[in-house]
Amino acid sequence: MMTVTAPLIFGWLIIVSVALTQAVFQCHRKIDMVILLDSSASITREQFADIKKFASDLVKHFEISRNKTNVVALAFSQTIQIGRKFRDDTSTETILKAIDGLNYEGSSTKLHTALTLVNEQILYRFQGARFYDKDVRKVVIVLTDGFSSRGFESTRDLTEILKNHGVEFFSVGISGRVNKDELSELTSQPIGTHQLLMNSKKSSFRKDQIEKFATDICK
Repeated sequence: MMTVTAPLIFGWLIIVSVALTQAVFQCHRKIDMVILLDSSASITREQFADIKKFASDLVKHFEISRNKTNVVALAFSQTIQIGRKFRDDTSTETILKAIDGLNYEGSSTKLHTALTLVNEQILYRFQGARFYDKDVRKVVIVLTDGFSSRGFESTRDLTEILKNHGVEFFSVGISGRVNKDELSELTSQPIGTHQLLMNSKKSSFRKDQIEKFATDICK
């Protein structure tokens, strides 16, 4: 907030308050984005709420439309919850509602099932994806602690298939105890711009961290 003193008008001193807001980063690129949220037992209910907020705040940095950034949101544990698909009504509001509607399950961590679903269904044209459009970036963001049921070898094999088809992976470590080997398999190179580690037991994700992450995704 900045206070400005205006000239005397009819003998009165006018004080004007002007609100100064910092420009918020907005990405206008064409991106098919898939957000995978870990809702397994190794993640607490509070941490799951944190990562849903992170995902929602992240989405707000992108121009959402069928022609720009479109988003699939799903949660994985024993079962897979699909919040929305690419072919669904596309707006920031519908995506935020889909993320908010994902539920905490607290069971096993079937990340391999989620990655198989991405590979075999979600990123295909019949689901509304723009997979063969070279102008559209294909991005998968995984929010997890990296302790999947089948281990990092299975994760490596599944992500390798997607990476070979031009899919870029970003990972967010969502607790103070993460499996760095598995997170590395969920991260494209260079890791420094494709991975964010955060101890959400101690604090929420900061706005500047989320904005920096959005900037890296948009590059």
